[in-house]
Amino acid sequence: MKEPRLDIRISSEVYPPSADTYLLLDSVETNPDDVLLEVGCGSGYITVNLCEKVMKTVALDIFDAAVRNTMENVERNHLQNRCDVVQSDLFSAFTSRYKFSLIIFNPPYLPQDEFKTSLDHALVGGKTGIELTEEFLNQAVEHLQLGGRIYVIVTSISDVEKIKSVMTDHLLAPTIVGQSSLFFERILVLRGILEK
Repeated sequence: MKEPRLDIRISSEVYPPSADTYLLLDSVETNPDDVLLEVGCGSGYITVNLCEKVMKTVALDIFDAAVRNTMENVERNHLQNRCDVVQSDLFSAFTSRYKFSLIIFNPPYLPQDEFKTSLDHALVGGKTGIELTEEFLNQAVEHLQLGGRIYVIVTSISDVEKIKSVMTDHLLAPTIVGQSSLFFERILVLRGILEK
C-alpha cells in the first residue's frame, strides 16, 4: 500500500529541503519506540516525514520563522498529538532530565567567507564551518539515552576528522552511513551510537 502524500509547504524565510536534507532523511534508521529530537528543524520536512515512524517527536529551531513553518506543517498533516515544536538555541530549552533515543541535525556546515546571503544563518557553521556542530555534539551527548543514536551532516570541505574525534571523545563511535557528491564537495552523514 502506498504511503499517503504529505502536505508540506516551505516558507521563503527558511532553508528549503535540499540534497543534504534528503540524504539525512534517507540515512536515518528509526525504531517504533524511538523518542526523536530534530535540532534545526527548518521547514519541518524531516520531522513530518519521520513523525509517524517513532513514538514521539520533538522539533526545535532557534529561528521563529522555522518554528512557525514546522508548526504549520505538523498541523497541516494532523500530527500535533505526535510532535512538539520548540524554539531553542540548541539544547538551552531542555534540562538534563530530557533524554532522547534519536537526535538528528542538519547544521549550517559551510566555512565563513566574504559572501553574505539572507540564508547565512542556515548555511554557515562558523569560521571553519564546524564550530556549531562541535557545540551541538558537546550538548547533545547529555540528552542522549545509552545506546541512543546521533545523526549529523558534515561536508568534506570542513574538518570531518575533527568532528569524528569529538564524537569519539563523547563515546559516540562515529560511522559514515550516507554520502553524496555535490559539485566541489562530498556531503556525509555521520552516525554516532552512545556506547553502553
